Order: sequence, then structure tokens, then C-alpha cells
Amino acid sequence: MDASQLRNSSKELSKKLEKGEGLIAFEIIGELMDLEEELFIWELYKQLLLREPDEAGFHSHLTQLQGGCPRLVLMDAILQSQEAAALYDNSSRQFSDKFPLARVLQRLVHADHGTFIRALYQEFLNRQPDDQELQSYIQQLEAGTARTAIRSGFLLSEELQELLSKHRPFLVKNSSYNYAMKHASNGSMKHIGVFLGYHHPVTLSGEGIGSFIGRLVEGWLRNRSDVMVHIAITQPNKGQAEQLLSKQLSTYSNRLWIHSFPNMGWLNRHLDVDIWCVPYVGLKWALELSKPYVLCVHDLVYLHFKELYADQQPEFLTHLQPIVDAMAGKAAKVVFNSNYIRDHEGLKFLKLPLHQTRVIRLAPPLEEYRSLGVRFETTFRRKYNLHNPYLVFPSVMRLHKNHDRLIEAFLNFKKTSEGKASGLRLVLTDDYRNRPFEKRIRELMERCHSQEERNSVVFLGRLTSADLPSLYKYAVGTIVPTLFEGSCPFPILESLTVDTPVAISRIDVATEVITDMSAFISFDPYSVKEIEAAIRKLWHAHEGLAPLQKAALRGVLRRTWSDAAREYDSLFDEVLSKKQ
Repeated sequence: MDASQLRNSSKELSKKLEKGEGLIAFEIIGELMDLEEELFIWELYKQLLLREPDEAGFHSHLTQLQGGCPRLVLMDAILQSQEAAALYDNSSRQFSDKFPLARVLQRLVHADHGTFIRALYQEFLNRQPDDQELQSYIQQLEAGTARTAIRSGFLLSEELQELLSKHRPFLVKNSSYNYAMKHASNGSMKHIGVFLGYHHPVTLSGEGIGSFIGRLVEGWLRNRSDVMVHIAITQPNKGQAEQLLSKQLSTYSNRLWIHSFPNMGWLNRHLDVDIWCVPYVGLKWALELSKPYVLCVHDLVYLHFKELYADQQPEFLTHLQPIVDAMAGKAAKVVFNSNYIRDHEGLKFLKLPLHQTRVIRLAPPLEEYRSLGVRFETTFRRKYNLHNPYLVFPSVMRLHKNHDRLIEAFLNFKKTSEGKASGLRLVLTDDYRNRPFEKRIRELMERCHSQEERNSVVFLGRLTSADLPSLYKYAVGTIVPTLFEGSCPFPILESLTVDTPVAISRIDVATEVITDMSAFISFDPYSVKEIEAAIRKLWHAHEGLAPLQKAALRGVLRRTWSDAAREYDSLFDEVLSKKQ
């Protein structure tokens, strides 16, 4: 590559870096590490010394690089030069936006000791130091250690090298990402981003949020051939997204993409979607998205049960609420699944203006269950050792899900002569260990007089989405004791989709959708006696009950996820048209 080609390539990269306001140093270094050797040397001079390389210096450093000198060592050598020292010591010099790395380095030179160390950690290692680390470095500086030596330590540290090794896979190198981005530049396509910026490992498959995402994505892709969907997720959770959307990835291989990202600066620079859908209100990194987002608020249950959550899980009130306020405030639109939640969470708690809110109801999984089908009954029962008749409550154990009262009521039923003769089981799709009310549930189980009673409550753990239709299908009935939901409790719709009847708690959001409750076995979720009576009634009257319940919910059960996805899509268009 001759000098003019290097100069042109360097200009292109400089433009790219110039746009990266808010970049931290390791991101820029990561960009540089991926360059060909000649361009790397050329760009080092530009970014560190603010000039093009002279011929002698260029060839000298290129020879070192080709001889095996590590790139970070070469970078450090340039920074240790007299030219660099004179450049950065000049506090009166103003650095152009074209050289964000140089601006960072100059700021480091003129900061006080504490700010200098904190900035090194933030800029080079993407974290803050703990108190011991901070004080250790400040003591070294006060003892006379040169700042350049400490900066070299960070630049050549194993931690930075490890960080860069994790960062490099995110750089635009793999063909699938290039292909997706090539299509992203096609103005005829509409690009919807789904932001899943969890900062910790999560489980998506088998969780309500996972089902919600999968069904919406399927609807968007099925409805329109000019839509591409981009899932943005942190690297530790990429496998979860691939598992959750495996069917859609196979069916829509050129229009569904999963992108892992190292930080928000990288995401905003590289993933050019039209609009974001943020499916969970706790994803605080969404506040840094540069494109507009629509926020889904399923519920803020902890505000309805403040005393319960303040006692058991106070982090909801102290940590989550400020994030919720900020997220809702910045959102272009906030979507709720029911009028009840819109009126309470949106208008009352978050004090949103009505025009910023929208109600988009959920739908039964008709298309999904039709596609998945159900397993042969003997195969399914053998797989999960469910040879007895059973009632099911498919839900993760949370404070408001009311598992403890349900278990107590079921064990009371099992103590009766009728319950003993029934052979009935209660199947739960979680484990009570390390869950809310663990102590209470353990005490209930230990009170059982026989092994049969203890075995009658089955903690199945998480099921794959593919097995959920079969779990419902072969149950005697589904019982939903929850104290609160953000919409019509979803197990009701899932269960009736495969013709299995339900018993449900009488809560406001359910009666909003089910205007005629006479076909349903209902109960006060706070009354163990009423839950026990509902169990007995469901055991006796389950045959022939599902058609009556489906008739009472005919309108709701006709709704599809394609309908829901279409309403989201219209909302996206509304937001984008206002932006333009």
C-alpha cells in the first residue's frame, strides 16, 4: 500500500473515530488493533502524534512490528517518546474532535491524582477502581512514580489484553454481520431492533419475557417481507437468544440477526436500526440508545405490594424505581398490556401523559403451538415422570405468584380421603430452593405425614418452550393463583389453546378481559380454603369445562400474535413519522 492509499484509508478511519463521541480508549485501541500492519502504523502516528508518519519512522516501526513486537508495546513506545511528552504537556493546545484518543491522553496528564487513576481505569479497563486499588496508585504517585510509568502499566496490563480479546470478536469481521449491515443500508427495508442489554446472565427460554420476545419477533417477520429484526444482546446471553429464537433463525435466516455487543458506544456506532423495542423496563443501558425506543411495561408489581416487596426484595424500590422513571421518561412510547396497567402503572405511578401511552394486548400462542405441536402422551409423560393425573401452574416463583398458598391448599386436599384416592399431582415449573417463601414452602412439605403427600407436589424446573404445549395438554387442569398480573394471566390463554380448563384467581385485570366469569372456576387468592375448593371442583368438573370457557373468551382467543405484532409495527411507524 503506497502513501496515498494509506492516507486515504487513514482519513476514512479518522472519520469513523471522529463520530465516536463518548468512546473510551480501549474501544479506539480495539479499532486500531484490527488494522493491517501498515495502516496500523500510519494511524498510530495520526491518533497519538497528530501527524502523518515520516518515512524513516514509518519503516522503523513497521520493521519492529513485522519482527514480532506486540502492537501495544509499540503504542506505548510512541507514547513514551519526547515528541508525545511535549505534545500532551502543552495544556494550552486544543485537540480536534478528529483525535478522541489524544483528547483522553491530554486530560490524563493534567488531572489530579485521584481523577488520573479513575480515568485510567475507566478509559483503558472500562471499570472503576475499588478503594484499595485507588489508594495504592495514589500512594505510588505521591512517592514519585511517574505518571507515564503508571499509564504504561495499564496499557500493557493483562486485564486490558483480556478486555481487547473479548472486544475483538465484536468488531465487524464475520460475514453474517457484514451481510446484515449491508442489508441495513438498504432503504427499502425496515429495521427493528430488540434491545436485550442485560448486564448479568439471564434465562430467556421458559420465561415470560422470552415467550413475549419470540412471539413478537415471529409476528414481525411473518407479517412483512420488508422487515429485518436485529436482536442486540450482551455476549454472556447470546446463547440464550440463539436458543430462544432457533426456529425463527432457521425460517428467516436472512432477516433475523443476533448481535452481541461489548458496550453501548459500540452498539450505537455499529447497529443502525430504525427503532428499538425495549421489552423490559429494567434494561437501564437502553437510556444510552441513540435511536428512539418503544418501552414495554408489563407491570410494576412491587408498587402494588409495597410492604411485601420492601420487606422481601427492597432492591425493587431502591434500585429499580429510579431506572423505571428514567426509562419511561425517555421512551418515545410506552406500551401496556391492559387498561388496568396503563391506568395504574402509566398514568398514576409514572405520571405519563396519555399520548405517550398505548395499550397493546397479548394474544394466545395459536400460531406457535400449532407449529410446535404436542408430543405423544406416553413419550411426554415418560420424559418427565408424570404418570399420574396432574394440575399445573407454569410460572417462575415470585412473591406475587402465590405458590405458597397454592401448595398449602393442594396438600390440604391431598390429606382428604378424596385427595388420597385421586392420585393427583400438582406440577410447578420451578424449584422452591433459593426462591421467595422457601422457608414457608419447606415447612409445608415437612409437615406431610406420608411420602405420597410429599411426592404429590412436583417441582419440575424450567421446561423448554417446545414442551410447554404438551405440559398443558395432558394436565387435568391449569390453576392460576396469582395475586396480580399485568394482563389476563397468560397461562389461561395458553391452557385453553390446547383445550385444558382453568381455575383462576379473581383479580381486576382478569375481569377486564373475562367479562363473564360464570364459566370459570374462580377463587379469592388470599383464601387457602377457596383455593382448595377450586382444586376439588376442577378435579371433579374438568371434563367438558374447556369448551364453555373458550366460548366465554371467544374474542380474546381469536386474537393472534401477528395481530399484536402488527399493532407494534404501526406504533413504530407513528414514532418514526413524528421524528421525520
